[in-house]
Amino acid sequence: MKIKFLAYAALLALVGCQTPAPQSVADSQRPPSNAVRREYVDALRGTIKAGNFVKAEISSVVLLIPEKQIYAYCTRTTERAYPKWSYIGLGLQHNMILYLKKDDYRCHDKRLRYYDFPELRNMKY
Repeated sequence: MKIKFLAYAALLALVGCQTPAPQSVADSQRPPSNAVRREYVDALRGTIKAGNFVKAEISSVVLLIPEKQIYAYCTRTTERAYPKWSYIGLGLQHNMILYLKKDDYRCHDKRLRYYDFPELRNMKY
């Protein structure tokens, strides 16, 4: 019985492990363009309370899946009511959003560079 329990515990531990992005993805980083910044702010306009962010940053854009030309980037923000970083990861293909994931583990990768994002912090309605 103990062996079965240990085997299940080991499987659960492995399921929780998520590997970091490959070095090739980290090496593909480039700063977000003005268009990427503007489109993100435009997408959020009207869905969140403007002026609520204390800090806002946007990551470099990386080539996540080269053969499918899928790019990704992250944003991280702090709010007056919640002073810890909140992360959102986005995937893009042909300038269209494929996915948006709150607290995407890849956004925590230490190799990912973040830049100040005043456009989001100062967003108006």
